[in-house]
Amino acid sequence: MLDDHRVVTKVDIELVWAALRSTRAEAPAGIRGGRRKTYVAALEQAQQMFTAAANVGIATRPLLLFYGLSQGGRAIAAAAKQVRNNDYPLVGHGIKVNTSTLVGPVTEVQVYGDNTTAGSFTRLSKILNSPTWEATAPVSLGELWKTLPESTAFPLERSFDRIPLPVSVDEYSVLYQAQAASPVQLVVTGIPADIMPPPQFAGPTPELEAFLVQYPKLAGHTAVYVKGVYPDGQGGTLNLAYPSSNSSYQERMAEALAHSTPYRLHDRYAFPAVGANTDSLHPVMAWWAVLFALSMLARYQPEAWADHIAVDSSQAAVPIEQLLTEALATVPELLLQTIMDVSQ
Repeated sequence: MLDDHRVVTKVDIELVWAALRSTRAEAPAGIRGGRRKTYVAALEQAQQMFTAAANVGIATRPLLLFYGLSQGGRAIAAAAKQVRNNDYPLVGHGIKVNTSTLVGPVTEVQVYGDNTTAGSFTRLSKILNSPTWEATAPVSLGELWKTLPESTAFPLERSFDRIPLPVSVDEYSVLYQAQAASPVQLVVTGIPADIMPPPQFAGPTPELEAFLVQYPKLAGHTAVYVKGVYPDGQGGTLNLAYPSSNSSYQERMAEALAHSTPYRLHDRYAFPAVGANTDSLHPVMAWWAVLFALSMLARYQPEAWADHIAVDSSQAAVPIEQLLTEALATVPELLLQTIMDVSQ
């Protein structure tokens, strides 16, 4: 069933690429020489690959999308202000799949980092403060898939465990109570209705608290205010209160925002941890892992891939189509947002 509220609002993709192109004449963070050349060339290649991906079918699209994101990752590393001039190059994928899992259910494909320090996935994860994991604790594509907000409209499997939760700031708690330095509050939606406390409960239940533990950035709340389950598929809504010792609007807003992650320039989410990790993935790295796994399927198991994307016989086909279509707009927006973040 389609959850319309979970379809992320789109931004004009041509404007996003224009914004990315505009950074090339005056590269961010004052980078120069070979580093600047890497930034410029990588962004040009990323755009060309995404343009090509938009003009091919699903059978080939994951290959172009993954390599477009890979080149975009090189631009992020080159733009990162905290990275030294000798440390920005990314070498190799830095990520692998368990090849034995490429034949079987698409949700069971296993992904892990290759534990190389210069590998693209490992190196960029470190730059973005995103966790990695090794072959001893691989993460399934099904679990990674659920961490992408775009995947919830057409999920691979009907599970509401470890899905991204839309987050906003309760402006009243930030602005009108600032003088008392009272707690700031987040509004968290999308909580599965079956674990929401009954209306007569004023606070959380053990089931709800166990659910919230899956979201590292939501940790530290001192109170949970249950607002209820709203119509139109929004799921349950909570207000989470966090202590604040500040009185200025800017500081209090920053405290509240620190418990969520910006996404696609205009949204914020609480993302779950995956596998055995205790931190959530940066959105760029979540997309990296998903697109890598799909590209490996398409490249090395074309027969199995053809079966997965056969609309007449595969329940995974439409979710795959939709996600790979959403990627054409989502990933460039994430590249732009991330370049702006790391170059400050």
